[in-house]
Amino acid sequence: MKQFSIFLLLASVLSTCIGPTSKPWKSIDLKAYGIPAVVLTPPDSTSVENFELAGVKDVSITSTGSTPYAIQIYSGKARGQKLVEQTFRQIREVYSNPDFGKIVEQHTDGFIYEVKGQGENRYSFRYVHLVRDTEVVFTTALNQRFSLEEVKKMYEAVKQE
Repeated sequence: MKQFSIFLLLASVLSTCIGPTSKPWKSIDLKAYGIPAVVLTPPDSTSVENFELAGVKDVSITSTGSTPYAIQIYSGKARGQKLVEQTFRQIREVYSNPDFGKIVEQHTDGFIYEVKGQGENRYSFRYVHLVRDTEVVFTTALNQRFSLEEVKKMYEAVKQE
């Protein structure tokens, strides 16, 4: 009986610590917007806007709910076939920003970086995906402030297989 009581107490503590289960994120296939990719978005409402200019497709996905989430996806003709070169080009572009802080995480296909801000720093990412002769670049939406944790979630949500 003592073991059973301990088991119930432990189960109660664990369920309290874990809390309510969150809804799984939903996937959005961007082929409908001419981009060969699928991204995950928060379960609360999202707004999708898209346009094309000079052969570059631009899709913005923003959470209209309580989850901090705003990504921008650019797609156009690839400037090469090597993923590392495309990622390095994105790094050079980010370095040219006078508010650039540092690279926090770096991978072959993308990176998370810090942007210096007035008061507190914010974080962003770039993720590169090549499909034949098409380059797809994912990033956080401009003029948005995100914590490192929020950016890591968005980075994972845009990763392609």
